[in-house]
Amino acid sequence: MRLKIEASTQATIAAQSSVLLLTQEPMDLEQKVIRVYETLRTPVYQYLAATFGDPAEAEDLTQETFLRLYVYWSSGKTIADNRLRSWIFRVAHNLAVDRTRGTKFVRELACEEYRAVLLQVPDGGKDPEETLLDRERFSAVRNGLALLSARESRCLHLRAEGFCYREIAEILNITSSSVAEFLRRAMRKMAR
Repeated sequence: MRLKIEASTQATIAAQSSVLLLTQEPMDLEQKVIRVYETLRTPVYQYLAATFGDPAEAEDLTQETFLRLYVYWSSGKTIADNRLRSWIFRVAHNLAVDRTRGTKFVRELACEEYRAVLLQVPDGGKDPEETLLDRERFSAVRNGLALLSARESRCLHLRAEGFCYREIAEILNITSSSVAEFLRRAMRKMAR
């Protein structure tokens, strides 16, 4: 599990670096938003689908997140390059929380919905046996995640995305010490 998180963190750092590079290139606003969207769409979607439980809603919220980025930039406001990724996840999280206030959006994924989310994960050219083993591992992780509270789950997902405690606290609007406590509880439950 630790190796998976470390590999995920390295991939996230690489993605974050590519976001930083693409925002520095000379291009018009629309191209810039499209490039950021292409880089961060999948992690934002996976975070929303995994932590809020509805793939269709997650897709809508992902689209809305990048629309907000376009509107924000078109109004002349700027986001520091090293804060762009955190800003996007914060907007996505807030949109999801706002949506949950009026509906029963937060729920556990049904098996068929979970399979739909799994199909979004690229297989990397694996043979069927490796794919089956990966899916069994994902199922074991899913069972462990079912034991977590909503905040523990969100903290864990954001940490797996490579965010530091301070950034997670900022995205979820809680303190860094709360993030540390939620992660400690989550890891204890997952270890069981």
